[in-house]
Amino acid sequence: MRYRRDKSAGVIVFHRSTDGCRFLLLLSRLTKRPLWEFPKGGVDAGETLADAALRELHEETGLGREAIRMIHEFQHREEYRFTSGKGDSRTLIRKEVTYFLAESLSTDVKLSAHEASQFAWLPLESAIRKLKYKARREMLRAAARAAGCDGPGLEPA
Repeated sequence: MRYRRDKSAGVIVFHRSTDGCRFLLLLSRLTKRPLWEFPKGGVDAGETLADAALRELHEETGLGREAIRMIHEFQHREEYRFTSGKGDSRTLIRKEVTYFLAESLSTDVKLSAHEASQFAWLPLESAIRKLKYKARREMLRAAARAAGCDGPGLEPA
């Protein structure tokens, strides 16, 4: 079996509205099974993690730097392993993803048809229920706290 390390970066995006905070999730087309996740992707040579995260956000959702406000107090790293390929080309990939937090000033998402089939702006608890992995649910709760979006019935600041 072959081994490979990958670095990726992503953004947890939220939008404040009159009924509270909503979090953006994408239904990935790139996973074996349907999986709701945050916008993320690989880091190109010479690119910072933050620049990669913002590029991926724009590529996958159409939300550019002018449409968001970064919350600089939040940064979270996730590590996981998975296999790709079959037989002699089977590869164990150790992936490290750094997530940033951003408030979106718009809910106007233009999906990349190649990367995601659907998107949803969800209240915190609904978004948590859509996330398959416990570590991502915990990360979303931490992001919600950093954004001031974690109280029941919490009104936007």
